[in-house]
Order: sequence, then C-alpha cells, then structure tokens
Amino acid sequence: MKNSIGMELVEIPAGSFAMGQTEGGDDDERPVHQVIISRPFAMTTTPVTNAQYECFDPQHRNLRGKRELSRKDDEAAIFVSWHDAVRFCAWLSESEGKPYRLPTEAEWEYACRAGTRTTFHTGDELPEAYHRHQEGDWHPTPVSLEVGQTPANPFGLVDMHGLVEEWCHDWYGPYASDPQTDPVGRTTGTFKVTRGGSHNADLPYLRSANRLATLPEDSHWLIGFRVVQADLPSTEPLPAASPPLHMTDVQQESFNWTPASAIDEPLFIDPIPFVRKPEPASATPFFPHNHCPSITWCPNGDLLAIWFSTIKETGREMTILSSRLRAGSDAWEPASEFFKAADRNMTGSSLFHDGSGTIYHANGLEAAGHWANLALVIRSSRDSGATWSIPSLANPEHQPRNQVISGMSSTPEGWLIQPCDAVYGGSGGTAIHISRDRGQTWTDPGADTPKPDFQGNTPGCTIAGIHAGVVTLKDGSLLAFGRGDSRLGMI
Repeated sequence: MKNSIGMELVEIPAGSFAMGQTEGGDDDERPVHQVIISRPFAMTTTPVTNAQYECFDPQHRNLRGKRELSRKDDEAAIFVSWHDAVRFCAWLSESEGKPYRLPTEAEWEYACRAGTRTTFHTGDELPEAYHRHQEGDWHPTPVSLEVGQTPANPFGLVDMHGLVEEWCHDWYGPYASDPQTDPVGRTTGTFKVTRGGSHNADLPYLRSANRLATLPEDSHWLIGFRVVQADLPSTEPLPAASPPLHMTDVQQESFNWTPASAIDEPLFIDPIPFVRKPEPASATPFFPHNHCPSITWCPNGDLLAIWFSTIKETGREMTILSSRLRAGSDAWEPASEFFKAADRNMTGSSLFHDGSGTIYHANGLEAAGHWANLALVIRSSRDSGATWSIPSLANPEHQPRNQVISGMSSTPEGWLIQPCDAVYGGSGGTAIHISRDRGQTWTDPGADTPKPDFQGNTPGCTIAGIHAGVVTLKDGSLLAFGRGDSRLGMI
C-alpha cells in the first residue's frame, strides 16, 4: 500500500524471535533474549527519500549533495536528526490521521531478520549486490543512496543492510535477559539507537543484530530513517541503566582544600596509577591501548580521571573510561565507562573544574571510525560528577577543528577556552573554542578562515602546532605551545 506522499508500506506480521547475537556478536548484543511482537504493524519498504522528507521540510533540499552524497529525489534522506525524524512522523500523522512513528529497536531487528537467525537476512554473508563501499576510511567515498535497488527480505523490506543507518525509537541501553513482549527500550538515556549500518562502513556493522547509537540531535551522512504506521506499544519501558562505579555513592559534602599547615620538607610520593582494569563482573570494556587522559579535582575532595581505551586509535570500539580517587583514599578505583556512543570513535576528552562548583566535560564524537570527522560535545556536572547534564553539540559539524585536547581553562572574566586539534594529521595546527556564557554556547574564532578541505588541510588555523596547551596572560592575551609545525603559535 502507498500513503499520500508515495511511501510504500508492507504489513509485518506478529511473531517472536531471539534478539541479539552471541557467536561473532558484540557485548552489547547480549544476552540474547526472546522477544514477542504481539501485534502486526506496517513499515515502509525503504528508508525515507529526499523527495518524501522534503514534503515536510523543503529546506532540507539545501543539504542535498553535502559530502557529495544523496543528491536525487529517490536517494535516502540523510543529515536528519532523531528529533527531525520524530517531527516528520508527527507531521505525517497529522496529515493522514494515522499514527506514524519510528520503529522500536526490537521491531527493527524483527523486521530485518524476517524469520532468519543468520548474520544477515541473506545468510552469514552479505552479497556484493548490497555493498556500497563497505570499507571505513577517513572520509566517505561518494556512492549512490538510491533506495530500492537490492532484493527484498522475506517480509518485503529493502535496504535493511548498509544503505543508511536508521533511527529507532529507543534510548540506547543494556539488554535485559528475561523474555519481553513489545519492548520499547529504557525509560531514559544519553544516546538514541540506530540500526542497519550504512554505506562506507565495514560489513560487521551491517549485521542484523548490530547496535549503533548517537546523540538524538546529531545528524550526518551515515544516518537516515524509515517509519512505522502503528500506535506505539503501551509497554512500560525498562528503568534507566544502573550508574557506573565513578558515579556511585559520590559524597556531596564540600572539601576544604586549604592545607592544614605549610609543607616545609621535600615530599616525594610514588605515582599512583589511575588506569586500573575494571572488575570482570562490571562488564566494562577495556582495551590494550589507553591514552589521552584528563584529570580534575572535585568540590568534594575527590579526583576524577578520564581517558580513551581502544584496540586502535581509528577504531569504532574506542570508549571513554573513568576512575575516581576518593578523598582520603590512597588508590584509584577500577575503571568504569564514562562516555560512549555505540560504534563511534570518541577521540579526545577534557575535564575542567571552574573553581565554582561546575565540572565541564568536552569530548569528540565521530560519525564512524577514525577521528577526522568529530563533532564537539559538552556537558557539565554540579555534584562532583555524580550526575551530568544532557550533552549538547557545541559544534555539530563532523569535521576537523573538533579533536578535543585536555586543557580546558578559564579567563579572568570567566570565558571558557577549549583547545582542539584543527587537523587529524601530525601537524597543521590547533583551534580554540570559546564560551562566554559558562558553557551554554561556543564559538570558534578561527572558523572564518578558509574551511578544512576534509583531507587534513586547514589553512589559517589559529595556533601553529597540534596538541597545543593554552594559557591566559596577565594582559588578557593567550599564549599557546604546540608541536608538529616549524614554529610556535601565539594569539
């Protein structure tokens, strides 16, 4: 059947399936659990196209061809956030008098599998006909995103593997082990689920069970969506996931950081390692390469450290871990996960306590792997890191100039300064992002220089040398010290 804007839908029958994958799957696809889809629902056979989406948002046409992708009417609409997709569904529901929405994560996997239990609905291999440059690289290779060009699965759905990632209704969170009926995910979270993998992604990310996620306001060239015509199940969502160790039992009493007496004798203390392997029972991911740390003090007397842990620096497995040295303790706690969008590279982190009770966290968020296409994410805590604000995209463009370097600072007038590598190579410069309103909004004073060419060249970048440290001098000017260029930079 077709609706008023030409979207073709097929009915997905009720049924049950085993959700997740054990052999060859990722940790977040376990435990495999039985799911019942108790009611049939209608689903669009393909992702939403440019022509269909622009019936709702004509301005989206200005994004056609961005990054040399999705120029035509019948190509999948990309550069659409989760919020945009939800607004599209609300508009279509009002237009037609029928309930449209995003699929739940369980509905998506059930519809993709269409009765199969193999890695893909095609079997344990994905035929070449489905491939759209299935290889991750520093930048996307232009490919056609025309919908409906591959064989349908047994339910009549097309493009479920590797055209574009598709937004789902659910907050990303760990699976429950018990059987579920019409699950709708967790009650809250930080990231929204996407499914299906995309063009310019390695084949394992296209598996039926594979889970990806990102911030709901994020949008880029890998993500689109398809819709369901049905009421949302009335199932109660699962509770929010339990907080990690570094956010558990955090004391809120203010600590007196003034020393009781001056130290008049030399004091030497052996280093206290903060990178400690997590407890096996915690299921915290921990990889061989642990790098790029940032440490700050907390109002309650604790120290908080974060760093990335990964197999390789260009890997999608990269996660941000944390450890806490509680006031009065002589050992850091085992690592626990601090910030992670599933299957996204998270290169670069920074922590900063402004001295007035607010701790700021800045982090990179990649569209895929590598670190050439990072968005800049900011969040804050007013309770020594026990809870954090909803992350915001301080710079939503996935591009150079957003690779966070530890070393956020504040000027005498209270402006926050966050240095970021302006390139993804070994030399080429450092940008700074400035907030004049305590982290609410951010600007890049070097943004008016010639734009990055997405090959690592950023002419006119603010500071010579990458990984620059930046300090404020008494006269209000900034002094920066970086590496990798033939001169040092000052602004």
